Amino acid sequence: MIREGWPLTIIIIVAALGMSFFLWSIGIYFFFLPIIFLPFLKFVRFKQRGLKTKVCPACELPSDGNYCSRCGTKLV
Repeated sequence: MIREGWPLTIIIIVAALGMSFFLWSIGIYFFFLPIIFLPFLKFVRFKQRGLKTKVCPACELPSDGNYCSRCGTKLV
């Protein structure tokens, strides 16, 4: 059995233990409590960034970026 993913597992465990120790040391003893409220985040309305849709002058493909993803032309 190939075990190539174990370094990532160790990194995640060390990071979780480090975050737990840090939160415990600054006085947040019940650091798991915010996890309870994660399902309710969908009811909180965040300010969404308005994206401008631009149209490629060559192939008329709408895009949100600066360059057309189909032909590479700079969007206006």
